Amino acid sequence: MNSRKTEQQALYVIIRHPATLSQCNLVPEDFTHTTDQMIFEAMLSVAANNTPVDLVTISEYLEHKYREVDMRYLGELVENGFGLETSIKTYCEIIKKASRKRQASSIARHLQQQLDENYPGDPIAEAITKLMAVDKSSVNYSYTLKEALHKSVEAIQHAAELDGIVGIPTGLTDLDESTGGFHNTDLTVIGARPAMGKTALLFGMCLASGKRGGIISAEQGAQQAASRFISMKGSLDSQKLRTAQLNEAEWSLLSGTVLSMRDLPIFINDQPAIDINALVRQAREWKFNEGLEVLYIDYIQKIKGSNQKDPKWMQVTEVVGALKNLARELNIPVVALAQVKRDVDTRADKRPQIGDMSDASEIEKEADVIMTLYRDDAYDEHSEFKGLADLDVVKNRHGPTGTIRTKFIGKYFQFKDLNHSTYQD
Repeated sequence: MNSRKTEQQALYVIIRHPATLSQCNLVPEDFTHTTDQMIFEAMLSVAANNTPVDLVTISEYLEHKYREVDMRYLGELVENGFGLETSIKTYCEIIKKASRKRQASSIARHLQQQLDENYPGDPIAEAITKLMAVDKSSVNYSYTLKEALHKSVEAIQHAAELDGIVGIPTGLTDLDESTGGFHNTDLTVIGARPAMGKTALLFGMCLASGKRGGIISAEQGAQQAASRFISMKGSLDSQKLRTAQLNEAEWSLLSGTVLSMRDLPIFINDQPAIDINALVRQAREWKFNEGLEVLYIDYIQKIKGSNQKDPKWMQVTEVVGALKNLARELNIPVVALAQVKRDVDTRADKRPQIGDMSDASEIEKEADVIMTLYRDDAYDEHSEFKGLADLDVVKNRHGPTGTIRTKFIGKYFQFKDLNHSTYQD
């Protein structure tokens, strides 16, 4: 169908049946002809002022703002136009599709020009950002209360069907009950001192999610990461794997574990000293090519800022803000580990608090959920809490805060449920 003709049909229907304007998810720039853009802008502005949308009010708006508009065109549009009220959604879909195609073509031409001219910077990343913005421009952000209530009830019903886990599962039942899992557009930060098992926790969450997950492993290589997955999944002693001191049964278990995991949709980037721009590019690539559903990062302070000459706190600020924006842009959860300052080791109470994470201010501000990981037996091998690990949910925009106590099996890198939990309201 001719795009210009469809645009004129949509404008005709809106003038004849103003209530149909509420069914249009268009912006003026979606129209190809400048005059049609101005007419649709007039319709939106008149409606926004709670004024009836008709030929008179549209004409008054155009005469006041755009004196160059030929009013004869508007009259002919109404007099000679044609369109069906019941087809307005179809017209808008055709217009939006054609608009997105034009925008994508323009971005592609601009990218080719930049590449031909050896444009400085990263024109490919810029083009990807623009393309994703085109895709998001078709999302509706305006709702009546009735529509919002309907969406809320749908979300409650969906949560009921999933036993309350509306996000991506963490693999820990009590934690899922507290947070509802990892939510799209959320940034979750998990802080801990070294040797607490935070990487094992992150990898275990990825393995338990059952989703298409990406791991930015700035802390260790892909081979080490795979070894951790084998140990977790097969309950194989990590030290025996490292030294290949396996008996016949364990070799058989190793083989079966690898076969069971080989097709899992988990993607790993182990680039050392990766910067935030490279991280964002990788996440977008996974999203486009692999359908990425959740991103895990090990760990925030290892990610470089775009200007590595900046002070560390400035780089962390940039990284955390970019991770939150990335979660919103890709509509996925981003789960990132963070290092806790060594100052906690000098305290009597070594359990980390929300302000103990290195360069914590931006993390506190941007993160939707913040947890800290603590194992008492990491400090005292004779601790009465040996083999236990506490996840303290210290910030939670979706529910209660409190302590989730889990079982930690270090030789398998496993965190497992206990039969009890404590929450703080």
